[in-house]
Amino acid sequence: MTCRKHMFFLLLCITLIIGLKTGNAQSGDRPEEHKIDSVMAISPDYMPVGVADLSGAFFMPLVFKPIDTSSFYTSEFDPLNRTSDMYQTLGIYSQAHKSMVFDYAHNVGFSMITLPFPAYFKTQNDLLYYDVKSSFTDISAAFEIIKGQRIHVTHAQKIKRFEFNASLEGYNNAGKFLNQACNLFDINAVAHYTTPKDIYGFIVSYIFNHGKYQENGGLSDYLTFLNRSTIIEDHSVSNDPVSFAVNFSNALSTINTHDAQLQQYVNIKSKGGRYLGTLTHSFQFKKLKSVFFDYNLNNDFYQNQYYIDTDTTRDTLNYYSIVNSLQWSNFAPLDRISDQNYFFRIAGGIRHEYVHAQMPFYVGNNYTLFARTYIRLFSVWDLFGNIAYSFNNYNRNDAIANVGATFAIDRKRQHFIGLSAEFYRVSPDYLYTYYIGNHNMWYLEWPKENTMKLGAYWTMLNYKLSFNYFMLDNHLYLDETCTPQSVDKGIHLVQLNLQAPIRIKDFYMDLNMSLQHSTNSVVAVPLFTGKMRAAYKFRIFKNRLRIQVGTDLMYNTQYYADAYNPILHQFHHQERFSVGNFLYWNMFLSLQVSRLSFFVRGGNLLDGITSYKYFTTPYYPMQIRDVTIGITWRFYD
Repeated sequence: MTCRKHMFFLLLCITLIIGLKTGNAQSGDRPEEHKIDSVMAISPDYMPVGVADLSGAFFMPLVFKPIDTSSFYTSEFDPLNRTSDMYQTLGIYSQAHKSMVFDYAHNVGFSMITLPFPAYFKTQNDLLYYDVKSSFTDISAAFEIIKGQRIHVTHAQKIKRFEFNASLEGYNNAGKFLNQACNLFDINAVAHYTTPKDIYGFIVSYIFNHGKYQENGGLSDYLTFLNRSTIIEDHSVSNDPVSFAVNFSNALSTINTHDAQLQQYVNIKSKGGRYLGTLTHSFQFKKLKSVFFDYNLNNDFYQNQYYIDTDTTRDTLNYYSIVNSLQWSNFAPLDRISDQNYFFRIAGGIRHEYVHAQMPFYVGNNYTLFARTYIRLFSVWDLFGNIAYSFNNYNRNDAIANVGATFAIDRKRQHFIGLSAEFYRVSPDYLYTYYIGNHNMWYLEWPKENTMKLGAYWTMLNYKLSFNYFMLDNHLYLDETCTPQSVDKGIHLVQLNLQAPIRIKDFYMDLNMSLQHSTNSVVAVPLFTGKMRAAYKFRIFKNRLRIQVGTDLMYNTQYYADAYNPILHQFHHQERFSVGNFLYWNMFLSLQVSRLSFFVRGGNLLDGITSYKYFTTPYYPMQIRDVTIGITWRFYD
């Protein structure tokens, strides 16, 4: 055992002892209990902290929710473990992944590539804003017993009219199969300041994502892995993961993204003090560079296609964009959602984007007109919508429109029913139009992709039942040879989703289930996919120590999931390898003392017991049975 792990266990023991002795003093000489509020979120009764989603330049009124400080979610130390997230993965944390539950959204403007790291690589739409009295700090770390570490730090601070928050995440995982190690580093920060009379304010944010991945391309002989339970007894194959051959023994990817935004606003008032709206200017700079490198090339995987070099591959994507937008609104960027029975919020403006790409080459300007609104009528109807239309160059005539309506049956209990409609007529990612690499090359023209989504939903507290219908026209995808193709016929997809957080005294359970059907196999989805987390909590040492024992289950029906191409950083269609029909079972033990939580988690406990079919992405097995320990510590002032 390494010195680092010895230190971790020592820290665990010391903090547990300190917490047991000081637990009462930290919570006002009485056991620290948590109250469940109207939205079933659990917050400490002595220092509630709220959090809301920011939405970049296209801001809307903020909706704050209290941070959950119970130990139920402690062992969900990674986004791929969350009950709310159902992804097909490459079997290792922080690597590429894709949602098993189909959805579609497209941002306004130019898009070079959609990176397959939605749970890890942050964008302006992923930033959070904290509502704190003075300060809040959250520190967590997780260590896989064999090969893996993850650390997360969040700090939010308020000093008079200045507010600041920053988060840092780091992953280091060596993997258990050949050439599978990955390192991920993400840092993001948000600062906000307003002048004393609220005339002028600014929000500045910055995001840096860095990923370094050894790319093994999956197992080259996956049948041996699948069938090893029947042949391992005669010693014809080893049970050691590193003994299985992979497609790439030397390949490596490095991806860096920068995203900086300055949003400054002026609240316009008449001489009599009447509010006349807010004028907002946003400036954003984005940069992406990715490199795929390989040597001793695998001719079988590359299909003997070489356009540049037959000995070494070094494929790159490199571009930056500069965006300016100017808009008027009758609400400021960080206004909270109003509790009034009637209100009318509207915003509109113009956006300019300049894009410069070196590889593949592209230089262009784009202009977009946009407007959005949020209206409440008769205290029960909430109406919202937005529209955007682009001019010039690659994104000429792109159009996006979203509308929705929600009826409040009981606003205090968060009981709503609603309808929504979304329409996208957009140019595909530029990667599908022009790409040049050592093994892939094309220069193609495509019609606009047309996507319509109609939805209906019912929510109460955090329970949600939703039905979605998608219609895709001119849908673009990568075929089995990783070449872009367009589907001439329309594709229809229907979807039923259920999210149910059940709380009965000390019993906790979260359910997340989806039923889906697509009329075309190029949109690959399982008929059923579901996750469940359940736990029971009990207390000892005069309620100072809270212990939770729980389990996680994940299952999806068998289907031809998309395969992954590490050269392009994209998933692609295939119909050779079906995945699914395997039950993933994890167990965890969580301990909570005041503001300190520990956990021990056993993952993939059915490894080898039922079968070795634990693949969510073809050729990439999930990790073998493992044990992870972790700690979370929150501080409040």
